[in-house]
Amino acid sequence: MSQGAEARGPASSRFAGAGPRRQGLERGAFLGHEGRVRTPLTIALLSFDRPDYLHRVVRSLVAQLVPGDEVFLFQDGGWNPFSGNRKASEGVIEACVRVFSSSWGDLKSVERSVFRSPVNLSIAGNYRRAEQYIFEALGRDAAVLLEDDLVLGPHYLGAIADLLGIAAEEPRIGYVTAYGDFWAPLSEQRKLADQLIPMHENWGAALTRASWLAQRPVRERYWELVKEADYSQRDHEAIYALYQGMGYRCHVSSQDASRWVACRAAGMVRLTTATCHARYIGAVGEHAREGLYQRWRFGAAKLFPERPIVRRPTDDEFDAWLSADAAAFAEGYLHSYQRPGAVAASSSGRGQGRGESANPPTRPSSTARLAT
Repeated sequence: MSQGAEARGPASSRFAGAGPRRQGLERGAFLGHEGRVRTPLTIALLSFDRPDYLHRVVRSLVAQLVPGDEVFLFQDGGWNPFSGNRKASEGVIEACVRVFSSSWGDLKSVERSVFRSPVNLSIAGNYRRAEQYIFEALGRDAAVLLEDDLVLGPHYLGAIADLLGIAAEEPRIGYVTAYGDFWAPLSEQRKLADQLIPMHENWGAALTRASWLAQRPVRERYWELVKEADYSQRDHEAIYALYQGMGYRCHVSSQDASRWVACRAAGMVRLTTATCHARYIGAVGEHAREGLYQRWRFGAAKLFPERPIVRRPTDDEFDAWLSADAAAFAEGYLHSYQRPGAVAASSSGRGQGRGESANPPTRPSSTARLAT
């Protein structure tokens, strides 16, 4: 689709006649703005009703694009056909599209398109159509999945490209991201600059097509439970029961949680750089609340000033991460920042997983989580 074009209509109609192009990891390499080579990326940006957030995210994204990158805005609609509720006004939807379409200046070397839904698909449905378009219609080997509440640091895409290179050769990696440790001081980040650590939320994550295919058995079962309901009215207990029947204790019903479970079932881990390369700004959203944003101290992030050179994890590290995931899903899954002793609730703690106790509940309510 040509630069700046807008596509409308149901997701299924958008795939007709879209032949495969060069694979995402095979397109030529270019110098990033930091002077190091990176491969072009296929980027999906999911948007709903936060044009002010979206403006900040798009601005941070456009500043680090290179020739050959392609960026697709998947704009959700405002009216939900299952509940009959209007979730967002047409004016807000138009504002989001306008923010994206007007942010490019003279940049002509990056393909970009808008896929605007006439109805409210929900975050689950919007992600689904984005991944289907990229991996099925376009036949890409990898994709970066962004939402409108993660402002990228200047080295984010460079780090993601490097991590996707590792993931392409390592089937034990389900997702990679580069938001890193939001709570670590720069001095500690520098000590761990070549390392990967387990991610918590799937914010700004990237995955290979192989990983997407490996996750599909679980994620399709999740989709069957949410596809004919307003996402905000989904059957939480049915989703918990699905996971329980698979042998996993996870009392989070979001589409994001289906990815965690799918990776666990496929024997894959989700990893991020230890260095921080993004700021989470989602104080308000589908699952976010201002009090939770402040409680978990996401605004404390210290951006690392360089693109990291990350080493490939060892077999021992993979074994340890997989074992830790198994234990977490046996006990009742909580993110590292939500566990007792996590730095996220501490005003003086340092480093991910250290600090004063947050004392989170063992079974958080569906609205007490920041996952989408």
